[in-house]
Amino acid sequence: MKRIKKVVSILLAMAMVFAMTLTAFAADNDPHKITVTQNAADKTEHTYDAYQIFKGDLAEKGGKKVLSNIEWGAGVNGNALLAALKQDKDFDVVLENEEDGLTNAFANCKTAAQVAEVLSGAAFTSSNVSITTLTDAFARVAEDNLTNVIAGTAKGVGNVEISVTGSGYYLVKDKNGTVDTANGAYTRFMLEVVGDATATVKSEVPSGDKQVFIDKDTTGDANNASIGSHVSYKITSEVPNHVGYNYYYFIMNDTLSEGFTFDGAASVAVKVGNATLVQGTDYYVYTENVAPKAFRLAFADIMDYEVGADIVVTYSATINDKAVVGTTGNPNTWNLEYSNNPDDTFDGERPDGENTPGLPADESSEALGQTPDEKTLTYVTKLDITKWANNIGERTLEGAEFTLTGTSKQVVLNTVEYYEASAAGTYYLLLDGTYTETAPEGTKYVEIGVGTENTTTGYIKDADGKYVVPTDKAQYKGATLYKLVKGTAEKYADVNTKYEKKTATETTYVDADVSIEMTTGEDGKISFKDLGAGTYTLTETVTPEGFNTLEPITITIGFTAPEKVTDGTETCTWTMTSDQLNITPGTTAGIFAADVVNKSGSLLPSTGGIGTTIFYVVGGILVIGAGILLVTKRRMKAQ
Repeated sequence: MKRIKKVVSILLAMAMVFAMTLTAFAADNDPHKITVTQNAADKTEHTYDAYQIFKGDLAEKGGKKVLSNIEWGAGVNGNALLAALKQDKDFDVVLENEEDGLTNAFANCKTAAQVAEVLSGAAFTSSNVSITTLTDAFARVAEDNLTNVIAGTAKGVGNVEISVTGSGYYLVKDKNGTVDTANGAYTRFMLEVVGDATATVKSEVPSGDKQVFIDKDTTGDANNASIGSHVSYKITSEVPNHVGYNYYYFIMNDTLSEGFTFDGAASVAVKVGNATLVQGTDYYVYTENVAPKAFRLAFADIMDYEVGADIVVTYSATINDKAVVGTTGNPNTWNLEYSNNPDDTFDGERPDGENTPGLPADESSEALGQTPDEKTLTYVTKLDITKWANNIGERTLEGAEFTLTGTSKQVVLNTVEYYEASAAGTYYLLLDGTYTETAPEGTKYVEIGVGTENTTTGYIKDADGKYVVPTDKAQYKGATLYKLVKGTAEKYADVNTKYEKKTATETTYVDADVSIEMTTGEDGKISFKDLGAGTYTLTETVTPEGFNTLEPITITIGFTAPEKVTDGTETCTWTMTSDQLNITPGTTAGIFAADVVNKSGSLLPSTGGIGTTIFYVVGGILVIGAGILLVTKRRMKAQ
């Protein structure tokens, strides 16, 4: 790992407080409840085990209960843990008052009390920036040296309650092999228990969102585009909670359908917070040996960044001639792979040439979770026009230039969730208006241990099997102890009605100006693509010689989004009409065709034409007639 000296102040998550003078109580065997609150995004069922790492006498200082006379708890092999701490390089630190050299923080420890004193907060310069707090590193080593003595265990989703007996410092962890790692994450943490305690799970199930740019500033789940145009994408996520890991894999996978061509690693940009990351140093983009994915983006060390910081990734692709045109969208799919088990140990720097930075050497052996696929859709429609001379089918016209202008209504699809009452449902409605998959529970008695001569509270069963609080406290000794757990039904709007979670698509539209110029070829055909819902004007700007220019033609295009977007294969509905053209559906759904006819111009008589000939003929006849009349008169006079 990186070896960088960096001054940190160790703030104990366990809030250990030690003092020379304490008001002491006897070592307690009281029942305590540890409430574990899961990360909101983690919907999987967890089985938590609690191990007692430290025990001691319960004492009070400044009105706060603390532990004194600390010893190793029953849940850990103290001698093995101490030896492991002294051998672990993660605890090689520059101690206070020492200017040079690294010293193991636990080098001089011989007892549990001395280990606890080190954990109580000495400031030091860490030699390993991947370990954020000393207690998280301690918990990792402690987990490797646990005994088989489990202080308490519990299973559930959301808030899970673990019952333990006796004060101390407990390590709480997921039982091995019990977490659905595709949707959840393992956890472990240390906390102080001197009464009922609550802890929020540090482990996190990361998430992300992918959208496509509709215009410069607007993104959505879907857009329209033409073949040959660039489509830009935006991926958003957050730096995950990586506390407790010594390395955290954070890998983005992007899969383009064959209608797209990735514009290459150069089109990728990454920001974390306000910082722009450097490709090849802070993150890597891999395009080779990643099929069927278009590329994979792996962070060199996501643990270098503040937990919760915004991650924004942008890149682009080009729609190629393999794009599906019509009512079927062209999907783009994204998901995220992430570490989900802090027990996995990363083996350190991987030399160039052996492995790939940011990617596991053997992914099949790594504990990696994967988020659900995020999909975007790009729809392409078109209008095919054939230009004819005089009559449809007579002769096609080459060289006619057209311009299509208008305002396109481009669609943005937003998938929303809603709940519907259903016998097959798995959700319940709470009074606060939210839904939960946790079924309501009634009030019940829960076993919490065995009573001793010091037990003063709790229920036991009498001879009739009823739960009672004995008046004679001596009856607690050796008896099974129970506590009364209040039910949760009062939090539910209806404990009998179940709901099914469903998704729907909200469709919104944005305006985009369109101006497309096309010229007919020898076949007289042109095709206008990248058309969304709206009203357009088709104008003939250049007319073939000898033909009359057409008046502008109005075309109206309608678009209806799919009702639901789930897997990216949903189809849309296109309509296309015009008062001046007969537009008909093509052989492929969502593609339309129309015939445009140019009539020849009217020809006027010209000089040297038939009009002059007519005058010559008539004149000649008149001359001949005059000659005949003259001859006739002369003959008559001669007689």
